[in-house]
Amino acid sequence: MSDESFSDDEDPSPGRSSADLSPQGRSSATIGARVGGAPPTTPVRPALPGDDPTMPTAIPVVPTEEAVGEAMVWGPSVFDEPEEGTVFEPGEEVRPDVHWVRHRPAWGPLPRWGLVAFAILLTFGVGYRLVMDWASDQMRPESLFGEDVRFVIEDGWSTNDVAAALGVADVVDNPAMFRQWMRCPSALRWLIECPVDVEYSFQAGEYVLREHLAFQDAVDRMNEGPLPEEVITVMLPEGLTLAQSVDRLLVQMPAFAEDELWAALISERLVWEHYPEDLPYLVVEGLLFPDTYQLAEESLGDELDLVTRMHRQFLSVVEDLGIEQRSADLGLTPYEVVIVASLIEEEALIEDDRGRISRVIHNRLEAGWTLGIDASTRYAVGKTAGEPLTGEDLASESLWNTRVTSGLPPTPIAAPGRTSLEAALNPTDGPWMYYVRTDEGDVAGAHTFAVTADEFERAKSVCVEKDLGCG
Repeated sequence: MSDESFSDDEDPSPGRSSADLSPQGRSSATIGARVGGAPPTTPVRPALPGDDPTMPTAIPVVPTEEAVGEAMVWGPSVFDEPEEGTVFEPGEEVRPDVHWVRHRPAWGPLPRWGLVAFAILLTFGVGYRLVMDWASDQMRPESLFGEDVRFVIEDGWSTNDVAAALGVADVVDNPAMFRQWMRCPSALRWLIECPVDVEYSFQAGEYVLREHLAFQDAVDRMNEGPLPEEVITVMLPEGLTLAQSVDRLLVQMPAFAEDELWAALISERLVWEHYPEDLPYLVVEGLLFPDTYQLAEESLGDELDLVTRMHRQFLSVVEDLGIEQRSADLGLTPYEVVIVASLIEEEALIEDDRGRISRVIHNRLEAGWTLGIDASTRYAVGKTAGEPLTGEDLASESLWNTRVTSGLPPTPIAAPGRTSLEAALNPTDGPWMYYVRTDEGDVAGAHTFAVTADEFERAKSVCVEKDLGCG
């Protein structure tokens, strides 16, 4: 085919050229000529039989040597410019038989803006989640309950005064947010879950609270009212042995008699249905729940009344935890779970380690290994936490010495709290078989957990180097 006409073999129907893309039938050659200042020239083909008489007989054709420059003339910038000041002359109209096509890049504006919108939404979502998690941690601290706190509300205190004092006493972790939680303004309800239209008023007097309470728990305790002046409060912390508990009670309750207290501790009122039948006598070690108890004046000399209340509280907690079903899921009896919980209570020095220590105990029991827990050995030889163990102690023949006796001790070795009972029922997933205190991450009391003996020996050398009681 020549540059100016069709051959006889070509389709004689009207064709389209680059002139179809321009008003008034101009080809890229014509536009290029105008841009370059040269007069336009239009190649013409002769009329052929069968041509539509209404169609132009001279259709511009782009010569091959000129069509190469078309991309430069018809780039996107030409379409984006107004007609004024471009290669188009004023007043020219678009021919109705010409179809204009705008060539866009593969990535148009919609996908690009979609990506921008997605990034903005993702950033907003992550930020919103972080803010909500932070607010939830302030209202419901993940840290476990701390020590009991004697808290006094003075006459004339406002709720703001109470909130500030609770913060000073570490009962609530964020007193400013606690104030907003009590007010519950509509502008903050998206951020904090708070009771609406509640008026708070707390009686003056003395209360027994605990560190790191959730906002609602702190309010509930204060709504119970202050302690009556004649009420005596007894505090028994977690991890005490039965003998230590007796000593603590005798100090706090001068009206108690030691022999009467020991007699109360073997009462049939303290029998638990899951207590093992093969034990020759009743040992309530671990079956009296550590808590704060308030005694009325008329019961100040009633030893049995107090220990019965402590046992009932234990029964209430283990029932609330679903110990019967959950222990069966672990292949243990409810009493064995209490034994595991007592070991965790004595071994864990920080809350984050409880679940992992539980896992090591479960893994060793399943593997048939001795537990090798120093706390049980101390219990066997009558030593308390922190006292060093001698070689003779470690080799002592005792059912409670888990260095020489496989399986669990026959009884708990201390009174476990709720968190240790929960850890015993819900060990953290992991393959660990060993742990040793190393103050890992510069956290006092933190343990390092190991899978192999070599890993354990390396961690133990850190314990020895730091003089943390490993030899």
